[in-house]
Amino acid sequence: MAHLLQPFDAKLLAYDPYVNPDKAKALNVSLVSLEELLKQSQSIVILAALTEQTKGMINRKNLQLVQPGAHLLNISRGGLIESLDVLYEALQSGRLGAVALDVFEPEPPDIHHPIFKHPNCIATPHALGMTPGAMERIFRLMAEDIASILRGQKPRSVVNPEVLK
Repeated sequence: MAHLLQPFDAKLLAYDPYVNPDKAKALNVSLVSLEELLKQSQSIVILAALTEQTKGMINRKNLQLVQPGAHLLNISRGGLIESLDVLYEALQSGRLGAVALDVFEPEPPDIHHPIFKHPNCIATPHALGMTPGAMERIFRLMAEDIASILRGQKPRSVVNPEVLK
């Protein structure tokens, strides 16, 4: 994301307790706390793994920290946001000016939820990575792993490595 935003000369903030500070600095990204990021940002892009620590990290309490009218984009995991109700309330109050989502909790979402009728909500299917080039790479990696298994070798991409023992 930092690479994509560089041409816009945007002030880039990130909350990531695991990122190497030197790498962030090389990308012209300032590492800050989640609270500082929410307070200072006009546009917030959520790019995080869903873990016990990140589940519901964007919640009613944290949304009180954002600048009125801020934009929120979640393209990671739906569970990073406490609920669609919380986002809808923030939109209705003006705390959030716009929301864009391509992930939901649960998947698929209840399409009758009022957030999907809000004029400042854009919702799309979680298919960003489904470009022809990405699909070609996915299929190539799958074929390579199948070939590795057939040769008696360990595949590169294993979700449950304990089964290989």
